[in-house]
Amino acid sequence: MPNPNASISPPSGSGLTVETLKAGWNQLLDQLEARNRALWLIFFDARLAAFDGGVLKLDFRDADKFSTSHDFSFVRDQAKLAILEEIALSIYMVPIKIEVLEFNK
Repeated sequence: MPNPNASISPPSGSGLTVETLKAGWNQLLDQLEARNRALWLIFFDARLAAFDGGVLKLDFRDADKFSTSHDFSFVRDQAKLAILEEIALSIYMVPIKIEVLEFNK
């Protein structure tokens, strides 16, 4: 059984890719849920939209597909994103800035 606390190693020499981030995303969400279930509820439906090697952009457009609103954009502030960044650092072993893509409805 894989160690849930083990870091995800980026491909040697190439750095992180969005695919590498996706491979460890459930691990990040599991750690977030263990730390703070309310924060997990805010971020569980994020889609990894883009990664440029330093900034990961999250997309929440699917939040409207549920029968009731799951739009928690009003609580996705920088302090909460910083917690995701801290957990990401522990998993991927490199600093990653996390931003949320904003869309007009």
